[in-house]
Amino acid sequence: MLKFQFSPALFLIALSLLADSPASRAAAQLTGDLPRRAEPGFVPAPEGDGLKVTELVAGSPAAKAGLKEGDMVLLVNGRPVSKPLTGLDLLRKTEGGRELVLETVRGGKARTVSYTPAPLPLENVPGLESVYGSIKTPDGAMLRAIITWPEGATGPLPAIFFTQWVSCGTIEFMRGGLSREILKQLALKSGAALIRVERAGTGDSEGPACHKLDYDTEVAHYRAAFKIIITDNPLIDPDRVVIYGSSLGSTVAPLVAEGNNVAGVMVQGGGAVTYLERMINFDRQNLERTGVAPEEIHARMLRQIQFNVEYLVKGRSPEKIAAESPEMAAAKAGILGIEDGMHYGRPYAWHQQAAKRNFLAAWSSLNAPVLVIFGEFDQWEGRHGHELIANVINRQRPGTATFLPIPHMDHDGDVYDTIEDAYLWRNQISGDPDRAHFLQTGPMLRWLKDVALQN
Repeated sequence: MLKFQFSPALFLIALSLLADSPASRAAAQLTGDLPRRAEPGFVPAPEGDGLKVTELVAGSPAAKAGLKEGDMVLLVNGRPVSKPLTGLDLLRKTEGGRELVLETVRGGKARTVSYTPAPLPLENVPGLESVYGSIKTPDGAMLRAIITWPEGATGPLPAIFFTQWVSCGTIEFMRGGLSREILKQLALKSGAALIRVERAGTGDSEGPACHKLDYDTEVAHYRAAFKIIITDNPLIDPDRVVIYGSSLGSTVAPLVAEGNNVAGVMVQGGGAVTYLERMINFDRQNLERTGVAPEEIHARMLRQIQFNVEYLVKGRSPEKIAAESPEMAAAKAGILGIEDGMHYGRPYAWHQQAAKRNFLAAWSSLNAPVLVIFGEFDQWEGRHGHELIANVINRQRPGTATFLPIPHMDHDGDVYDTIEDAYLWRNQISGDPDRAHFLQTGPMLRWLKDVALQN
């Protein structure tokens, strides 16, 4: 399997070694150089205001240096772990092959642990080729770009450009999870190249930590990456590029497509209602599905609607809103995901900027086929927002949008017997490991072949 993480210094050598391969052509379109992040040898788990060492890898440099499970990490390379997300970002920025110094505490006793972690291995999926490169956005951010395609395929190939969910974390395949498995299956079976760009502050990408990255910057980075990677790339057929958005990446997908030449857009887990409506719907579903007495929902929703207007539309801090009255304090306490100055692990500005976006206008501007997948047991998004995309597009361009509801599937593609089980993430249906992702990837592959990427 060819995997190439190139740098300017190695560029000409790589071209000479891989002159006739798709890898060289893809690499030639990606500029810049990013170091590979380190494999720390343990899983840092948030605990209180710090990080706890868990899942220590036996025989790893960390273990050999004396790190123990249960140790609390206080400093990373001399910088304090003031909050879990700060510590996680410090560890993420550690480069493989460079010394890592951890100040820890165990049983009340401070310790210093120093070791040199190895670089994380590059993904290795049988049947796929991957190239690791980098791009530089107009604002100077260096982002990791990964292009993957079926082994042995030659360009120019159709391509799928991915816009990811709201939560922070790498989108490399080795991390597992059903959403990444869906991506892997698309790469293996679609015949298309899969383009992934690690957002700023995730994976190897530089820039602000993901929990500080705002929505407008994230969208601008995706749009820049799309143009940089697609333009004059011999590996990619520019007339056969589909954008795929998952979860809140579904709001980003039409914004990336807007004004660009795309063969289609497919989304799952996100609709086209205003961001204010989306968040209000989150609150309603939470109240309806977690045992709140029906007669209490009306008053609580009115409070939370008022809170969301102040927060999302007027752009105010949730803490300041909550300080104004007991009613607003109760409303803030009832909104999912707000903690430690962030909302779902992203800054308030991310959500406030999203609330200013006109998603329907972006969808209406497209002149390409669209596939909208809705898991009927989605814990977050409602059917109406998904169906709205298809309805609006089909009124303008009849027959060009497909709405596909999938029974028993949740937001992440998992399968449950009841929506109550799905909302509490309990009693997930087991069985054929291919069943869950095939519920989604099967229709996506058929749509790509028959509609968006047909020859």
